[in-house]
Amino acid sequence: MFMDKAFRAAGEADEAELTSAEQRRFERHEVRCPVRVRIGNRQYAAWLDNASDGGVKLSTACAIKPAERVILQIPDMPPLKGELRWVAEREAGVAFPLLDGYAPIGDWLKRRSTGS
Repeated sequence: MFMDKAFRAAGEADEAELTSAEQRRFERHEVRCPVRVRIGNRQYAAWLDNASDGGVKLSTACAIKPAERVILQIPDMPPLKGELRWVAEREAGVAFPLLDGYAPIGDWLKRRSTGS
């Protein structure tokens, strides 16, 4: 009985990992870049940990308070309006709408990788 529960739990964990990987529509790129972020009425100094055409993962030195409105200021880019998708203490996931297939983060990542 104990082994059945252990196998079932392991299978559920594998399924949850697969489901979250399937939900990701865009390739993630590891980035370590300082950014400014406004979440609700609070501003944070943060680090951009990874980015994709659809959004970013941020980390901060203090706990992030959940809110809906997000404005992200990345160096060499105009401010980006996004939606807070998840918060975990000092980390947050922000999604950006794609307008007519245009992905400003993707263009920024390409410029950053080529050094131009």
